[in-house]
Amino acid sequence: SITLGWSKPEYDGGSEITSYVVEKRVGEEGEWTVISHKGEVRTTEYVASDLKPDIDYYFRVSAVNCAGRGDPIEMEEPVQAKDILGIINNLNNYFAEEAQVDTDVAMRTHYIVKAGKDVEIMVPLKGRPAPNVSWKKEDQNIDNDPKYDIHNTDTSSCLIITQVTRNDTGKYTINISNGVGEPKSLTVSVKVQDTPAACRNLILKDVTRGKVTLCWEPPLLDGGAEITNYVIEKRDSSKRTYACVTNKCKETTCVIEELSEKASFFFRVLAENENGVGDPCETTEPVKATETPGPVKDLSMKDSTKTSVTLQWNKPDYDVCSKNEKGTSDFIEIGPIKVKDYIIPPEANLEEYPDGQISVRLGHNVHVELPYKGKPRPTILWLKDNLPLKESEKIRFKKTENKATLMIKNVEKENGGKYTLTLDNTFFRKSFHIQVITLGPPSKPIGPIRLDEVRAESISISWDEPNDNGGGEITCYTVEKCDTSQTGWKMACSSVIGTSFKVLNLIKGIQYQFRVCAENRYGGSEPLVSQNVIAKHEFRPPGPPGMPVVYNVTNDVKLKWDAPKRDGGSKIVAYNVEKRQGKGRWLKSNFSNVTDTEFTVTGLACGERYEFRVIARNAIGTVSPPSQSSGYVLIRDESCKYTQFRFFSIKAGENIRLKVTIKGRPTPKVTWYRDNIELTKKMVDITTISGSSTLFIRDADRSHRGLYTESVKVEVFAPSNISMPIKCAEPTEEPDAPSIVNVTDTTNTSVSLEWTRPAHDGGMEIHGYIIEMCKGSEAEWHRVNEDLCAVTRYSVTGLETGAEYKFRICAVNSVGKGEAKEIGITNQLITSRIGESFEIDVPISGRPAPKVSWKLEEMRLKETDRVSIKTNKNRTTLTVKDCMRGDGGRYFLTLENVTGSKTFTVTVNVIGRPSPPEGPIEISSITSESCVLSWNPPEDDGGTDITNYIIEKRESGCTAWQLINSSVKHTSFHVSHLTKYMQYTFRICAENRFGVSKPTESETIVAEHPFGM
Repeated sequence: SITLGWSKPEYDGGSEITSYVVEKRVGEEGEWTVISHKGEVRTTEYVASDLKPDIDYYFRVSAVNCAGRGDPIEMEEPVQAKDILGIINNLNNYFAEEAQVDTDVAMRTHYIVKAGKDVEIMVPLKGRPAPNVSWKKEDQNIDNDPKYDIHNTDTSSCLIITQVTRNDTGKYTINISNGVGEPKSLTVSVKVQDTPAACRNLILKDVTRGKVTLCWEPPLLDGGAEITNYVIEKRDSSKRTYACVTNKCKETTCVIEELSEKASFFFRVLAENENGVGDPCETTEPVKATETPGPVKDLSMKDSTKTSVTLQWNKPDYDVCSKNEKGTSDFIEIGPIKVKDYIIPPEANLEEYPDGQISVRLGHNVHVELPYKGKPRPTILWLKDNLPLKESEKIRFKKTENKATLMIKNVEKENGGKYTLTLDNTFFRKSFHIQVITLGPPSKPIGPIRLDEVRAESISISWDEPNDNGGGEITCYTVEKCDTSQTGWKMACSSVIGTSFKVLNLIKGIQYQFRVCAENRYGGSEPLVSQNVIAKHEFRPPGPPGMPVVYNVTNDVKLKWDAPKRDGGSKIVAYNVEKRQGKGRWLKSNFSNVTDTEFTVTGLACGERYEFRVIARNAIGTVSPPSQSSGYVLIRDESCKYTQFRFFSIKAGENIRLKVTIKGRPTPKVTWYRDNIELTKKMVDITTISGSSTLFIRDADRSHRGLYTESVKVEVFAPSNISMPIKCAEPTEEPDAPSIVNVTDTTNTSVSLEWTRPAHDGGMEIHGYIIEMCKGSEAEWHRVNEDLCAVTRYSVTGLETGAEYKFRICAVNSVGKGEAKEIGITNQLITSRIGESFEIDVPISGRPAPKVSWKLEEMRLKETDRVSIKTNKNRTTLTVKDCMRGDGGRYFLTLENVTGSKTFTVTVNVIGRPSPPEGPIEISSITSESCVLSWNPPEDDGGTDITNYIIEKRESGCTAWQLINSSVKHTSFHVSHLTKYMQYTFRICAENRFGVSKPTESETIVAEHPFGM
């Protein structure tokens, strides 16, 4: 270090020098840096510390007054920091200087300040070595008191008191010493101008009929000014507000007259000075101007040691009797009591925390206060998740005689968990648990975002729920889209229920990116972003079905197979079964859609070899490669065969069951006989199915014995006449339905449709298509086109504005009309949250370019600060910012040119959190511990059902609201656990799945019985 010294400026600029600024520079090329704190240097000496040896330093000093900083004085030669401790020790006696206050520097010893201001007490010092400093207030050391900010240097000491109150009035003493001479001290007085403190020892000196005499003592702190008078107030115990009796009382006693003998009163006294009226001093119990106290109640022993007993009762007095100014009550006895040391196991009261839980929003504070007891008094230890918890800037502990308090500031996610209070009084050790649940936005959804279906105009996406719901149920998800060639995100939907969504109104060929956020009542999560994807049709063929397995070979063959392992991104809807005879061509065997994984092929030639294969088709219309061949199967015809049963012997009362296996084509006719007499189903139970016939007799007796015979016959027909000559050709049938049907455009009176050719044309050329439509829920279909449509697109005109329609399209070949493909047309719906923006983007075309106009219901829309309309030759876009509930409804886009006009309709639903519950809040059934609240639902439910109500309370004199219940389903609630005679205010919020409304607040009530119970 290096000690610098200088002289005061010859000219102070017309104002007192308040401080000096010291700067240093390393070497000749370095930059000047300030090394002294603002206002620190008030003398003409300074010690520059933290210097390095053998380094050249330059120093300069500037003086500062109220006008600013003057020109600096700079050292001409550099100096180096050298250790000269040995020299100083040898010359210690020569250089030593006694520690004392530097009287050469101006300072104050008396401070008068207004309440709420800051006080800065600066004491200049001198002495070598530098003095040691300590501060006291009224003989109490304040060096480590966090209320006071003390800055000490070698040449000064500064005591700062922030936001002073009347309690800061007093004398402050600084003690200095440095081992040279005697210690010195200096006393500085601080007088705070404030309102007076509360008066002391307010008592009722005399009580007579209709009159009370009050006596009190003046406040200890008069607020820095003389007490001018006292304000006396009274309050009927059945009311909440005080009424002034007099505000001109000069003495410390007052007689209050004309009091009602039927009412009880509280009284309070407030001292007043020139700064205002001070704090009140109140009577603790109400008094009636004529009553004499009754006997005390609930007299009991609170504690006992070997040499003492502690008693408690409802109105304590050392003589174990109650008094007031009207007289003395009867004595009450208790005992005998055995005096000894009692051991009480430690206990903590968790009644304020139902289920041992407390919930807190992120960023808020946690305040856990647990009353406890135990004898001997237990020691306290806090744990978190079974590990010792240490105090820090965020976490504070507080302990009183009967309460343990844990405080956590600005709660973060990691502050949640299990907190344990351990009480140990040597004889017993007990633990009490509180679960702190942090409430905040959820974590982002689990990805990646899956692209379930990609089309030119829409993409279906899905995701998984977040791992952490933030302590609240996930209410919805928001889905946004982004054209990767642009920078902004656009809202696709702000209220997605579930973990999947179909994003509509995409532009073919554009590359998009999507992101998803989860929301709960506390906010939204970080977004989960998808990979880039191009909006285009993706026709992926499904995988091949499993190899068909052959069963029951006769003239018919039954086949079974497994579904494809890959469906091509779309559900498998049908199968085609093909057969091939010998080395011939593959031919289709089914003449209708096969939806199951089994099929029976009929009409096969006996003695020939066939093989079979299966082709799958998905919902998009793409077909799979054929399955592996079944291999060759020899077709054979089987005449009637049956199995002969053997001899049976049974006991009377048992059941008879005879089952015979039969084969044959055509299906044989079965007849049962007993002793050559035909049996009918009225006599016995006969069941004949394909491949077997069963006879059943319940509880047989002797009449059922005999010879049972089954007759199996196959009908044989005579040959028919010879047919006409026929020509062999490939089999033909009706074509399949078109694979995909899309709506390419809509107006208020027309719809444009487009589709793809069927996957199978029936073996013949398709001549055209038939379009049919059905209005709304009607069952009757009407043909739209009189002539066949030769192309795969068609515009249906003459439709009713606002109506819903269904359309179906079928292909036609020489065989006939094939299966139809159906699609429905409805108005477009957009849903948006209150306060967000929504956009209606519509492609347009026409020649000449059409004139564009927008309407909301019957109101024509114009551009404002919130409404923007942008139109070019290809599209028009309506954007509404900061939308409100009134922005919901039907939006009509009208396009008009010389050829005509068309209208396009979009319905917008604006949703959000509800309005406050309808007041006023009715409070009934008031007692000293409870009351009943009633209210009406909100006028506006935000577009969705009200899920619950949130009820909070606030005690008189407090600013913080306490949660009572956050899941109330009805518009009334019973509030319990109130404190007797405490004033309460309640407020209620409504909640739907989009958020919480603003609160409706009640009037203030007093928790007491209405009839003075």
